[in-house]
Amino acid sequence: MVSRFQLTTEIIFGAGSIATLGGEAAKLGRKALLVTYPDIRRIGLLDKVLQDLQAKNIAVVIFDKVQCNPRTTTVDEGAEFARREKPDFFIGLGGGSVMDTTKGIAVTSAGSASVWDYTLHRAAPQNPIRPIIQVPTIAGTGSEMNPSAVLTHWESHIKMSLGGFPELQARVAIVDPALTLTVPMRQVKAGGVDILSHLIEYYLTDDTPHPLTDGISETGMKMVVEYLPRAIARPDDIRARTELSWASTVAMSKFARLGGGGGNMTCHAVEHALSGYYDVTHGEGLAALLPAWMRHFYRAGNPRFSALGKNVFGRKDGLEATEQFLESVGMRLRLGDLGCKLEDTQLITDLVFKSYPGKLALDADTVAQIYRDSF
Repeated sequence: MVSRFQLTTEIIFGAGSIATLGGEAAKLGRKALLVTYPDIRRIGLLDKVLQDLQAKNIAVVIFDKVQCNPRTTTVDEGAEFARREKPDFFIGLGGGSVMDTTKGIAVTSAGSASVWDYTLHRAAPQNPIRPIIQVPTIAGTGSEMNPSAVLTHWESHIKMSLGGFPELQARVAIVDPALTLTVPMRQVKAGGVDILSHLIEYYLTDDTPHPLTDGISETGMKMVVEYLPRAIARPDDIRARTELSWASTVAMSKFARLGGGGGNMTCHAVEHALSGYYDVTHGEGLAALLPAWMRHFYRAGNPRFSALGKNVFGRKDGLEATEQFLESVGMRLRLGDLGCKLEDTQLITDLVFKSYPGKLALDADTVAQIYRDSF
């Protein structure tokens, strides 16, 4: 078997590493378009970042209209702004929604079509896609480490991945765990579940396990199991925030696939339909779905559950241990808690397959059952 591994993103990691942003930005140009949330200035972070960039004589324009579960209309608006402002590069400052919106704006501003046309591969950019620096403020999505963006087309409620553009791999990812101290605890918990789900989904569905892949995944999961409760108990625990940030960055990078391995992320696929329709927080949707999703493979007699229990939780049963962990961090949620409706089972099932046409390793009956079992 021949494997290829290439990671073009430079990772600058550590508490206080945000101070390197100005110097890294200066390598890419003289004008930046910074993408972020509407309330980022309130916590004092935006002013600090702007001062650092301006000290390096970098002009900055700001697009601060990003919302949870970013919509294609927001990306199109940001792209039109970028076409007018003509920045040399982009900076994403925020969580997964910001980083994905930044990627969408980078692609869309390089052409004249809607981002949805690029998502569906109905159009191609006419101009070069300008480089990206990603600065995550939450440990969770790991979007700073991959070249894809998950966007919602709100008119159809289809939530789909924009991919196929290598330029969306960030040139630089500045991962400063101290920035995660600004995030509300609800998002800290949701981010922790997202990290765990990134790893556990591949781990349980891997039909060609490899010691290296397993070792990386198991270590990442153990970091969440140990350090998420610590971050909840002591929100200012920078050690806990550091380890969660490492787990997040590695979980969605190509590092987590080293050694071969297979597997898929079909729990994420079901959740994307939920958040594309109900606009729920991604990590909370995963928390509600994960036990039922796991139970589907558990019933099939998957031997990976004993390995999960022993190597990650120090327990015999991986399913029971996962459920108890979610309970212990206040994330043993049900879909009814999130405003979802049981009578929408068929609607959500249909959305799953519209969002992942022809490439989902679950059938419709299974998706519907996972949805029902999550109430």
